[in-house]
Amino acid sequence: MIGSRREGNCAYLAKRISETLKKERISNTVITPGNQKIYLCTGCMDCDETGVCDFKDDMMSNIEKVKEAEYLIFITPTRWNLLSGDLKIFMDRLNPLYASRKLEGKKMIALVIGAKEKSEYSTDGALTSLGSFADSSGMKLIFHKQINNCLEYDDLSKQEETVNKILEEIKKLIKS
Repeated sequence: MIGSRREGNCAYLAKRISETLKKERISNTVITPGNQKIYLCTGCMDCDETGVCDFKDDMMSNIEKVKEAEYLIFITPTRWNLLSGDLKIFMDRLNPLYASRKLEGKKMIALVIGAKEKSEYSTDGALTSLGSFADSSGMKLIFHKQINNCLEYDDLSKQEETVNKILEEIKKLIKS
């Protein structure tokens, strides 16, 4: 899941991860919630009872994809030390899977991208939010990484060593 609708650092990293996994014959799907028709959760709590959301939008197919996945990779830019609004909306709308305990046991990878030096602009809040989401839903956060100095849309493409280390770690975790 990509928390940015721009074709920038998050999309670049998602594409590189997807290509790496495909080379290993590991099927994967990249979901960009901000480019989809996804209604805001109204908190009606019907899904707590039924395990199904009342809304008929793109989350219907996303929920099926997430339900089938063993691993979930969340990639988000930080905004005000928080994860993106698009990703938060996506997470809220996963409540039918939370309510029916279908997120439990899934493995989660959290990648948080910051615009400046960590000492100048923290990514801690975004990572904490993703970790709390994993913990409360019964998922296991198996890897997380904070990436900094990505103000411009293509800055991550200039951090090849960092990207390659992330790709190797993800590949190792998913193949094991």
